[in-house]
Amino acid sequence: MADQKIYFMQHGLAVDKTDDPERPLSEAGIRQTEKIADTLRASGTVITRVFHSGKLRAAQTAEIMATALDLDNTTMIEGLSPNDEVTLLSQKLDSSDALYVGHLPHLEKIVAYLVTGNEEVGIIKFQNSATTCLEQTYNHYQLKWYLTPDFIEGFL
Repeated sequence: MADQKIYFMQHGLAVDKTDDPERPLSEAGIRQTEKIADTLRASGTVITRVFHSGKLRAAQTAEIMATALDLDNTTMIEGLSPNDEVTLLSQKLDSSDALYVGHLPHLEKIVAYLVTGNEEVGIIKFQNSATTCLEQTYNHYQLKWYLTPDFIEGFL
């Protein structure tokens, strides 16, 4: 079996819920997500499908990513909400270059679970629009890279 990659991304920065209870992306969140998308496209990163939690901010982030990566659509799936059990998603992961856009604390827990088998091990600290790549060989995942908007800003 060839090594397969799977990607996890925290939604872009959203407006405060006191401004809009639906919490759409803020202008800064849109810009940060576009920078991540442009960087991934320029690097030749292959993402074939984009999944999201269904919350507006995650759906908008997924749409920005899909558009930048020339994908036709995104798919809402269960198991990506902030407090979902990690096993809900881990049992149905598509490890074929799929991107999952979700929320904290779930993203940090699922990455820890996939890499170590323990969701409580703090191996990564997500931030808005940050993206990580895990690589799977057989039933084992390893953290391949982690990309943040702050890191990209340092090079521009």
